[in-house]
Amino acid sequence: MWFKQVTLLQWATSVRYKTEDLLAKLEPLSFSPCLPSLPASQGWVSPVNEENAPLVQNINGYTMLCLQIEEKILPMSYVNQELLKKLKEIETQQGRKLRQKEKFAMKEELVASLLPRAFSKLTRVYGYLDPENNWLVLGTNNEKRIGQFRTLFTRSLNEEVHPLNIKKLGPTLTLWLKNQNYSMNFALEKACLLQDPNQQNRVIRCQHQDLLAPSLQGFIKDGCEVKQLALSWQDRIQFVLTEDFSLSGLKYPEELLSEAKDLEAETLQQKFIADFLIMSATLTSLLKDLHLALHIQAEPSVLAKAS
Repeated sequence: MWFKQVTLLQWATSVRYKTEDLLAKLEPLSFSPCLPSLPASQGWVSPVNEENAPLVQNINGYTMLCLQIEEKILPMSYVNQELLKKLKEIETQQGRKLRQKEKFAMKEELVASLLPRAFSKLTRVYGYLDPENNWLVLGTNNEKRIGQFRTLFTRSLNEEVHPLNIKKLGPTLTLWLKNQNYSMNFALEKACLLQDPNQQNRVIRCQHQDLLAPSLQGFIKDGCEVKQLALSWQDRIQFVLTEDFSLSGLKYPEELLSEAKDLEAETLQQKFIADFLIMSATLTSLLKDLHLALHIQAEPSVLAKAS
């Protein structure tokens, strides 16, 4: 459950929901297994994989939600293969080429007939609400999953959430790498991705490299900008920051993970609480420090409604 990726979204209002109110809003869109004739299904489930656990987990002011998605696995290569067989049979019997509209209709019928026999894949997307900062912190960077979470969240709560309204951070991160002028809470690691804004195909990926070496600094002098930069925070968490303010590859130190273990959790519920308590507090501190270091401000609309 420890987030390895982070996407930060912001609420449009400063509404603070009580647990019972959230439950009432989420329950109508709770997860139901996918019907045999449908390609996918999605809905809210408990973040704790335990029978009869509630749909929301409210701990220390943060509220964890979990979206479950069921998708039928139906390889298009197989569908096309079967479709080709049927097309040949019909064209041989009727002695003519089928029109495009007829082929499309046959493909739809074939997919509908195969769906009940298809295997299902379950995916979970976790996110937690931070009402103090008007944040929705998602544990994924996948655009499709982010969109699915946002859509269901808005349908359930009638609450808009959106990415931070910030300029691309490439120029700022480039200055960090060029001048080594950044917050003392952060340190450069040994990976980055550079791109020439005038030649989009000119991309330089660096792994296990000294980012201050003259050879790499030469690319920056030549006009390349930082798109991704590996950092560590307070000599604890390592991660990769992208120019759109998403985090990936988070690595937590063993001593931090041990804090949760030291709470002596026994049940799944207790283990979840221990992990979530420490992870959410840590990520909030990290995200706040990043905001300060990158001079990111809350949007005026949020500040106005929160005051």
